[in-house]
Amino acid sequence: MSTSPAPYFFMSYSREDTVKQRRIIRELRERGINIWVDVENLVPGTPTWEREIERAIRGATGIIVLLSPESNNSEWVRREISFGEQHRKRIFPVLIEGDDNTSTPLRLTNHQRVDLRTKFESGLDELALAIKDYVEVKREIATQSQVNLKRPTASKPGVTSDWKKYAIPALIALVGIFCIAGGFFTVRFIGDRITATETATTPEIDPVITETEPANDPDQPTGKIVYTCGINGDEVCIMNGDGSNWRQLTNSNLASYNASLSPDGNSIVYVVGDSKTSEIYEMQLSDGRNWQLTFLGKALGSPEISPSGTDIIFHYRSGNSAVSLWIMSRDGTAQEELFSKSGMDVHDGTWSPDGTQVLFAMGKDDKNKLYIMDINELNPKVVNDTIETRGRSDWSVNNLISFDQGGPFAHDVYLMNTDGSGLRRVSEIGLNAQGASVSPDGKWIAFTGYTNVAGKDQNSCEIFIMRVDGSDLRQLTNNNYCDYQPRWGN
Repeated sequence: MSTSPAPYFFMSYSREDTVKQRRIIRELRERGINIWVDVENLVPGTPTWEREIERAIRGATGIIVLLSPESNNSEWVRREISFGEQHRKRIFPVLIEGDDNTSTPLRLTNHQRVDLRTKFESGLDELALAIKDYVEVKREIATQSQVNLKRPTASKPGVTSDWKKYAIPALIALVGIFCIAGGFFTVRFIGDRITATETATTPEIDPVITETEPANDPDQPTGKIVYTCGINGDEVCIMNGDGSNWRQLTNSNLASYNASLSPDGNSIVYVVGDSKTSEIYEMQLSDGRNWQLTFLGKALGSPEISPSGTDIIFHYRSGNSAVSLWIMSRDGTAQEELFSKSGMDVHDGTWSPDGTQVLFAMGKDDKNKLYIMDINELNPKVVNDTIETRGRSDWSVNNLISFDQGGPFAHDVYLMNTDGSGLRRVSEIGLNAQGASVSPDGKWIAFTGYTNVAGKDQNSCEIFIMRVDGSDLRQLTNNNYCDYQPRWGN
């Protein structure tokens, strides 16, 4: 087995495809990709063959799978894919023969693949660049994790450490140094190379101001709002906090929804799925490239990146069982359950501004309480026992919690302090306001409101914003389809 310290990628293939396999390996190595292949590292038929294959997969950065009718029928290829998934290895499917029906295993049908059948050279360029980008992602995340808050494991409740004492001051000091130097640190999170369809023909939506905008007000809305737009089925759209610079980010045959922005505002995480299963993706906003983070084949929802940029919290439902709260590393590895409770759904998690706690809903149907849990202690405490909410909430920089509650088509947005005190309604009655999200500066709230509540028109939902005291209400979208699930970010 290779002893090189450089990252390597395990090659999974069928013996019938050896001729093409050799050429692909040669071409990838010429492009700077380090490949591990069994025939070069092992003696066939030796007793340790299977053990060495397992060891090679464990040590690999990812797995390149050559897809063909032969490999689809290969028990060894299927076992290597399964073993790689068990060890959270990124799979890079490469179609070399046949078609999706004859060559792609069911477990890889939702993976983005490279097609070498008609574009061999350019396809290999695409594959090599995606692999290099993925290596860079892991390197950047590893670098960040040395200076950012370290997530404790969920298997040791009650364990505390001194990281709070030292990590936050160190992080502040580093940020100060970068600011003084005038540098800009932009982390590129690149994965499978898929370009989102540009929608230049869609006109920009001008904000509809329902109250007079104060002159020379320094507290006008900033940042970006990402949300679900029902243009042609559910897609993800984004706009500035004042409603300008609208654009559609996704264009998929499957539904895309539950989006939220990364702390640096450079990417989004979101869910892609159908009525049965869904997976989490990340997209780079600068160029529309996206990549799949989970391959669980289950129903996932509400992903949100931690303030440190290193972890993602989300909820997870397996079959008809209850929903539980999960966490994983930013690159999709180290997936583990964070909290669950028998007979209850635990869902819609969101981070505290310092990343040391999570706020989430727990209950059934529309009758949920909000809980705060320290990720060290895993001992949630109810915030306010008098409320009943559907679930989605937000935690602002000024330590206010936003959420909605109410009867059918009669929801309103509420705020309260993190200790449950100061509970107050802030939205205007009659909008069926829900899905509240607070702006990064803590001065504004975005939410979904309905323009035809009297008619209970499900398609009349639009994105609104208001100040945190409920004043200066503004309607940002005005369409003949539903806009909902707003999340405000930088």
